[in-house]
Amino acid sequence: MKSRDIPGLMVNPFTRIAGLQAFAVGLVFILLMGIIGTYSRVSFDGALDMHIGNQQSLLHSFSLLAIDLVCIVSIMWVTGLIISKGFRFVDILGTMTLAKAPLIILAVAGYFTKSPDLTAVLNDPAVLYHSTSFILVTILSVPVSIWSIVLMYHALKISCDVKGNKLAFAFIIAVLVSEIISKILILKLV
Repeated sequence: MKSRDIPGLMVNPFTRIAGLQAFAVGLVFILLMGIIGTYSRVSFDGALDMHIGNQQSLLHSFSLLAIDLVCIVSIMWVTGLIISKGFRFVDILGTMTLAKAPLIILAVAGYFTKSPDLTAVLNDPAVLYHSTSFILVTILSVPVSIWSIVLMYHALKISCDVKGNKLAFAFIIAVLVSEIISKILILKLV
């Protein structure tokens, strides 16, 4: 691999890796996110969400990640059935799992973040502006989340071999539905 290939692979590694191989690599990132997130007090509590400051057990952390992953994979699979003539479920599973990998940056960033006390925030929301590390991680979460969403878009595009407006519209709907369903399941099950 040439060094000029690296930026392209950072936004679309699925030209080189998919299926079970992508699933295995993505699963390693998910496991690390769960472990690191537990101890850095970062919760991945939605298909696209991350929150800092919640103390949680490993079981709780992995429950949230499992719900997130099942929702993303299931909804993208159904989306694939609607927009594509043929694809393999294992490709959706692998590429969508690997697309969550950038979120490990936020799990690690949680170690360096001092989250304001919730009661203090409820009394005076301006307290949030006094925590520089919290503000920096919040700002960092935007490009990292965008990176993960771009990876999911390319994962669906490559896995289902679909392009254009049909792909864009279906992807947007699928991401929104995944987020809503994951939030509902987390509220009901965890």
